[in-house]
Amino acid sequence: MDLRDYIDVLRRRWRFVAACVVLGLLAALAATALMPRTYTAQAQLFIATNDKTNTNAYAGGLFTQQRVKSYTKIANSPAVLDGVINKLDLSTTPDRLAGKISTQAPLDTAVVNIQVRDTSATRAQVIADETAVQFARYIDRIERASTDAPPLVKASVVGNPGPPGKPTSPRPQLNVAIGLVAGFLVGVSGAVLRHTLDTTVRSSGDVRRRTGLHTVGALPRPGRRRANNHRGDTTPRDEALSQLRTRLRFAGHGGLPNSLLVTSAMHTEGRTDTAVDLAVNVARTGRRVVLVEGDLRRPRLAGALGLRDGPGLTDVATGDVALADALQTWEAGALRVLTSGTASPAPDTLLSSPKVAQVLRALEADADLVVMDSPPLLPYADATALASETEAVLLVVRIGRARYDLVQRALESLASVDAHVLGAVVTGVPPERLSGRRPRGEAARPSDAPVMERRPPAVPDTLHTRPDTADSHARRVPDAAAEDSRHRLEAKDDEHV
Repeated sequence: MDLRDYIDVLRRRWRFVAACVVLGLLAALAATALMPRTYTAQAQLFIATNDKTNTNAYAGGLFTQQRVKSYTKIANSPAVLDGVINKLDLSTTPDRLAGKISTQAPLDTAVVNIQVRDTSATRAQVIADETAVQFARYIDRIERASTDAPPLVKASVVGNPGPPGKPTSPRPQLNVAIGLVAGFLVGVSGAVLRHTLDTTVRSSGDVRRRTGLHTVGALPRPGRRRANNHRGDTTPRDEALSQLRTRLRFAGHGGLPNSLLVTSAMHTEGRTDTAVDLAVNVARTGRRVVLVEGDLRRPRLAGALGLRDGPGLTDVATGDVALADALQTWEAGALRVLTSGTASPAPDTLLSSPKVAQVLRALEADADLVVMDSPPLLPYADATALASETEAVLLVVRIGRARYDLVQRALESLASVDAHVLGAVVTGVPPERLSGRRPRGEAARPSDAPVMERRPPAVPDTLHTRPDTADSHARRVPDAAAEDSRHRLEAKDDEHV
């Protein structure tokens, strides 16, 4: 991961990091409140030689400085602390009392600092003073050459600062700072770990970085249009579809492919919505588009577009119905639709047969673009068979639902039949994350192609409609009804999660 990846992780998981920081702060405050207050009292000893002559003053100073280093090692010895305990009548042991006492000697001085920590400021000062007295007596004893001889050095207690006024522990500011830093570090580490272990697709950039698959489009979730919306106002999804259409023209280096398979790794990733909306978007530019339902296991196109169930791909492939009789028209003849037709007992066998390939060739000869909706790649072999017969493939990847390992397996399945994958279409993208979004309420029309005029809906005619009579016997439904049907379709998809 580079710096940009870390920034992206923090941007996506900032709530988790913030929660860890808050928890660190609360833990620091709780620890501060629960920690007992500790006071530190001080006492000082000044060490000097008993030789007062000027000749030996300098040498005596060096002698005492060397002696002071040794004194700091024995200040809390049992020989000293037993006297403190007996004098103050403390209910403790020398070892426990030694844990409260520390000594140090500043460099190049003849001073010994004694510090005592206790939960009582007064008791801490009393122990410090008595320790200094007992320590001075102990030095006097060990520095005598004999009982009657004077000691070589003399230890004197220096001043009495009195009990400490403020506790030295806890330190709220330090604890809060430690809690904030620790919470932030834990949050960042946890966010990075979750990002590393998380295999769910979170953005189109992740698809490209983690699978190597180029993203040709990003689509928001379909929105519900009002039934009286006939002005042709575009939504963020309409604009995203127009961008996808434009990118597809350049992705193949020769304009739009003749046939395009829209599939996904698993169910409920939005492939049917993508196939339908893309076909409608291209058809509104004046091109001849045929939408084919290749999902024979869970057919939904008829319900999504408000068409009647009838003969379709299965019936044409088996020779029971002519292709022209199975095609239905939608939205004033702008789009022709070939539904799945009669249920097949062996969809994978039928879709991999030469008869289906012949149907696709016939449709390609009579249309500018054939868009085929298919089952997901991993549960069934149907989509793999169709991918080998279409000119190009779009892989639909749903943010928050698709997984990178499954996307990679889907790509391997397509590679096994030498399918030409144009790229990924990322669905479920929040509208505010789409670049170039227009302000709400601002009407816009695709700039690279004219928008087809919407005609008043007509009552659907008979099922067997031929292309030469499509204008007079077209199956047409209001846009709002089709949108409602698509939302019912999406709700059914969510039930299969």
